[in-house]
Amino acid sequence: MMKGKYPEYPSDPISDIRDMFLKSTEKYADRVALQHKRGGRWFRITYWDLRVAVEEAAGGLAASGLHSGEGKLAIVGENRPEWAISYLAAATTGIVCVPIDKDLKETEVYHILYLSGARVLIADGKHIEMAADLQAKLPGLTTVVNMDGADDDESGPMSFERLRALGRGRMAAGKHDFLESSVQPDDLLSILFTSGTMGNSKGVMLTHRNVASNIVDAVKYVDLGREDRFLSVLPLHHSYECTDGFLLGLYRGAQISYAESLRRVLENMAETRTTAMLGVPLLWHAMYRKIEAGLAERGMWKINAAKAVARLSEALLHADIRRSIFAELHRRFGGSLRILITGGAPIDPAVARGFRELGITFLQGYGLTESAPLIAVNRNKAFKDASVGLPLTSVDVRIAEDGEILARGPNIMMGYYNNPEATREALEDGWLHTGDLGYLDEDGFLYVQGRKKSVIVTLGGKKVYPEEVEAEICKSPYVLECLVWGDSESDPSREHEVRAIVVPNIEYFISQGLEKEGAVDAERVEEILRNEVKERCQNLAPFKRVTRLTVRNEEFEKTTTKKIKRYLYTGRPAPMS
Repeated sequence: MMKGKYPEYPSDPISDIRDMFLKSTEKYADRVALQHKRGGRWFRITYWDLRVAVEEAAGGLAASGLHSGEGKLAIVGENRPEWAISYLAAATTGIVCVPIDKDLKETEVYHILYLSGARVLIADGKHIEMAADLQAKLPGLTTVVNMDGADDDESGPMSFERLRALGRGRMAAGKHDFLESSVQPDDLLSILFTSGTMGNSKGVMLTHRNVASNIVDAVKYVDLGREDRFLSVLPLHHSYECTDGFLLGLYRGAQISYAESLRRVLENMAETRTTAMLGVPLLWHAMYRKIEAGLAERGMWKINAAKAVARLSEALLHADIRRSIFAELHRRFGGSLRILITGGAPIDPAVARGFRELGITFLQGYGLTESAPLIAVNRNKAFKDASVGLPLTSVDVRIAEDGEILARGPNIMMGYYNNPEATREALEDGWLHTGDLGYLDEDGFLYVQGRKKSVIVTLGGKKVYPEEVEAEICKSPYVLECLVWGDSESDPSREHEVRAIVVPNIEYFISQGLEKEGAVDAERVEEILRNEVKERCQNLAPFKRVTRLTVRNEEFEKTTTKKIKRYLYTGRPAPMS
């Protein structure tokens, strides 16, 4: 047997993103590639329509002075076809793409445009005013394109349709920029700026080889194919969604639909009959809590009995009847949902098991932007819910003496843009220093214990991983969110306090009849939360237990991938990566 206890799924070799795009648009020409909703209707774009749009946009970029190997294209906006077309127009013609977080402030976007030297910026209507302001401040930013602009509006930035029209004009004149372009595996594909503050965010340089190898490796472990229908929820500027939700979907000939918003995810899943979806723990925890609440109304003894019957059927008859037992629940998701993939942060293993008991494959993976992004992932039939999975086929993982996870392979970044010092710190003899602590078990599964910089070391030398404490506290239905860190008040001779901030799950408090006169009493909330934290911490070793607790009534500020911006609340510097 091969790595992972059973054979890998077949995957076709690709050398770069242009190679992938050409093969997919030829092979799946008449199939639906992208789907988006406007004015209450879903509009479909076939693979061949996408090919035409990309060719035209590539010509438009050339008309704007952007050619292969020259200059960079920045994109900022919501997930939508124009974002995808813009990215592909750059990627398939050798132009470097600079995706920008749509939630950044103007000063932060300025910083990225200035550092990267982007010459063209494509923005949606929500960002176009900011884009026009930035163009006036950045002489090198020669062109701004409005995804939402009208073709006949010549007073403002160029419309996206006008960009494509310029490309059509060049083709009519015999200049085929797309067809005349070429890409090499080691060419720079994108520069992705990390989520640090303005002064310390770094531009991760990913090559075509980095991303192409990661796509091919991922489908060897996770069963995804052309019959799948992805729902795109996470922001496309992030490598997790870009590589594994967008480019991997196109590589497999799947259909990708863009969710209208997080609030309408369930509705969009039903409308598009979603089969596969990428997400982060915050999304899955929220979804599973709602499912649990709905099931509880029917009587948990009935649900537990149904799960027991399903387990018995699988053990004795080798038949999985979970989908039929929980058919009503599956209909709420559109009736076709079969696989959910999580990344970005640790997830409660109970949530993974819970989804699987309902007949939905749930897989956890691990990686960084610097690794394009996947390093490891659980497999459909070889998984451990407390683990982030098995290292990918072409990726080597080892654990350093201090417990740090190191990774090496064709997916590891070229380095940080114009930052050789940071590159030397992160890369050593080809090994990426992830900054995460973890270990490999006897079966080769990788476990992540927490961030190296966040670990709390007691005076006795024992280690407390904040993520472990947070996971235990968040098992309480009364807790919506939690943040744990160590604080010795700058005195190294004093024992670290294990401090925690918790955000109450007000919906659950109300469901328990604790609401009076339209509100939940603050003192009662704090009393319950303190008791909950104390009780949950009894499951941890004494030195890991919370010693100082604060209750916060507002949710934590987060990145677009729903990670808490820890440094805002712990008093520590912003992360360097």
